[in-house]
Amino acid sequence: MRDGGSLPARLRGLRLGAIHGLRVRHRTGTCSGPGPRRPRHPGVLRQRRQVPRAIRGHVVRLSVNWLRDYVDPDVPEEELAHRLSFSGSKVEEIHHPGRGITDVVVAEVLAIHEHPNADNLTLVDVERGDGGTQRIVCGARNFAVGDRVPLAVVGAELPEMKITERKIRGEISAGMLCSARELGVSKDHSGILVLPADATVGDDVVRVLGLDDTILELEITPNRPDLMSVVGLAREVAALFDLELRLPDAELDASEGVDGGVQVEIQDRDGCPRYLARYIEGVKLGPSPAHIARRLLAAGMRSISNIVDATNYVLLELGHPLHAFDAARVADHHVVVRRARTGERFVTLDGIEREMHPDDLMIADPTKALAIAGVMGGQDSEVADDTSAVILESAYFDHASVAYTSRRHLLRTEASARFERKMDPEAVPHAAARCAGLIAELAGGTVAEAEVDEHPKPLERPKITLRPARTDKILGVSIPADEQIRYLAALQLRPTREDERVVVVPPGYRRDLEREIDLVEEVARLAGLERVPATLPPGRKGGLEVEQVAERTIRRTLVGLGLQEAWTHSFMGPQDPDMLGLPEGHPARDMVLIANPTTEDKTGVRTTLLPNMLRSTARNFAHGASAVALFEIARVFESSGEPLPREGLVLAVVLAGDRRPKTWDEEQRPWDFFGARGVVDALLASLRVPPADFTPATGMPFHPTRAARMSLAGTDLGAIGELHPDVCARFEAPSGTTVAEIALGPVLASVPPRPRAGEVPRYPPIYIDIAVVVPEDVPAGHVLSFVRSTGSPEVTSVRLFDLYRGEQIAAGNKSLAYALELRDPDKTLTDEEAGAVRDRIVAELASRFGATLRA
Repeated sequence: MRDGGSLPARLRGLRLGAIHGLRVRHRTGTCSGPGPRRPRHPGVLRQRRQVPRAIRGHVVRLSVNWLRDYVDPDVPEEELAHRLSFSGSKVEEIHHPGRGITDVVVAEVLAIHEHPNADNLTLVDVERGDGGTQRIVCGARNFAVGDRVPLAVVGAELPEMKITERKIRGEISAGMLCSARELGVSKDHSGILVLPADATVGDDVVRVLGLDDTILELEITPNRPDLMSVVGLAREVAALFDLELRLPDAELDASEGVDGGVQVEIQDRDGCPRYLARYIEGVKLGPSPAHIARRLLAAGMRSISNIVDATNYVLLELGHPLHAFDAARVADHHVVVRRARTGERFVTLDGIEREMHPDDLMIADPTKALAIAGVMGGQDSEVADDTSAVILESAYFDHASVAYTSRRHLLRTEASARFERKMDPEAVPHAAARCAGLIAELAGGTVAEAEVDEHPKPLERPKITLRPARTDKILGVSIPADEQIRYLAALQLRPTREDERVVVVPPGYRRDLEREIDLVEEVARLAGLERVPATLPPGRKGGLEVEQVAERTIRRTLVGLGLQEAWTHSFMGPQDPDMLGLPEGHPARDMVLIANPTTEDKTGVRTTLLPNMLRSTARNFAHGASAVALFEIARVFESSGEPLPREGLVLAVVLAGDRRPKTWDEEQRPWDFFGARGVVDALLASLRVPPADFTPATGMPFHPTRAARMSLAGTDLGAIGELHPDVCARFEAPSGTTVAEIALGPVLASVPPRPRAGEVPRYPPIYIDIAVVVPEDVPAGHVLSFVRSTGSPEVTSVRLFDLYRGEQIAAGNKSLAYALELRDPDKTLTDEEAGAVRDRIVAELASRFGATLRA
């Protein structure tokens, strides 16, 4: 925040006399926009994570016992977790669920009695397997006679307690029936954990539940959905340790005699690029075997029924979500993939009725909705006790559609977490065959041989080229090309060598691989990130570049001279060059057109800053301003015949109205050519750049006799001058408006490094005057530049102080008088030496311009 001018009053120079208002900026500097938001540390007391969930990724629980079905890493679990973490899949926690659990056995419920002294308690008689029974006081009622439940006998140890015999409301409880949370297998504490029906009474619960296992909790980043499965992680482990991978068998024993007449209709092919349906009949709903329930439990899921468990099992195993519909509840066995209808309401499996949005993708039949695609099924089509046939869904849904629907309804499921990360459409038939075979195995069904696979847009797998030498350069470590190829082959990328390059075709499940740098990362992961040297980036001295300092100096100087910065529109129209009166072929007419202009009068990017600056000037005068002094620093563009236009940084200055208002001791003085030139001279002086050369210029948009071209060391900078009256009239700007447009590229290139204090002169200067008569058409600036550049080493300053035309001067000539400062760094100049310098300059002027010394 600042109040007033940019510089102290004594340094402001030419001021308009206006009152400077309060200026509020996001940061320091004339044109500084809002800065980036700074990252903050997490609120410790709020227990907020530093990285949002959307960036953290999805947490997957991996059973090491399940992993060993597909790969055999002969290393401790800690080493396995270390390698996975260093490969990009961070292991957050390692759980040993069976540790700390002793003397917990499988018991069978024999009888359930009401507690005589408490309405919310029951007395449960259980058999523990050694022939005897025990009575337990229990508060849960989610089990029945004949169920298998975990019994912690007296003396048993659990993660959070040790069991002792207790009297509860007058009844002795000789142990405790355990919930899932008490055994440490999940956070569910709603009731007693009911074990699989085939669990043997008296067996150790740790073994029955598979708690003699190690569970790795991994944080899977959003770009690696292939790792959200046991097979995906097994594939990663096989590549990391160079092991053989054994994939699950997807062979399907289908029957030709079974035909469910399933039809699939995809009405929204963008939302559902692929949908496959399989029909399975003769199924019988029931509990899942112990090994299936055990693995689901290890992954954080509860066992529901054999059919539902089969879909969840394959989801965890292969990473592809599936869903089973009760075929009897799908009208005509006709599956339709469509968007939700306006006002449509749908009851999901969690029993909640939801109002669907027209953008939600739905799975339906001709009469009703069956499921929210990729998110959750519905109650009207779920499998039940009387289900005898199912339609198995395996599909690929658009990730954005699933993500929007999931967030819109606050409904995040294991299926939506995978679909919203771009699944592999090529995995659809494999997952369907694996799940159909598992359902037939667990529920005793028969799978129809025919499958309905709607796949209108097959996925094209692009080839990616890797240069092994490029890998070495990026990583800073030498990895032989053959070793790099071996790593890519271990990732099943099918590398082929072509001269000095390696070409790979990523499989469908690695859609994160798009560029060469992605392959470099894969090589680094498998080679081991510890091999990459920890090289600090090269240091760089702080501070601003010379050009940046110069640009800020330009702004400060112009503001100090009383000008105000303007930010005008970046576009211009075809009428603007005509309004400036520019001739045909003028560079400013060669506009780069915009493909989709916002308005008809702004169809191209600007080639000059003047039209929009003049419009701003006219608006200021229309609102009562008596003086306007504006500048703008911006880029202009010209067609180059190349794909990209030429562009350059330009400074435009517009001066109109009163330069100095009338006061009691000074007359009113308007802006004119010489006032504008003074601004340019002061600007170049502030940059420590030599003065510009000014040569007379004619042609639009300038007044015929009041304009000049500016140049610096022979390089054209632009034009300065009073605008032609016709141009002023077209833009409704005041008559006499003076402008300058300067190319800043050559100016910034001429800015010297930061100044250093020079040596103080030891010898005094000598001042001499030279008055010469030259032809009228010789510009005074040319004479001055010639004297400055070719006069003599002793000439340290040249200044024009008089221009005379009169009776003593012949017609067609004029007299120019210059003041020169002479100094020799090694001695004091004598009058004779100064005279010799003057004579030499006069002789050179006579030779160059035909000048004569004025008497």
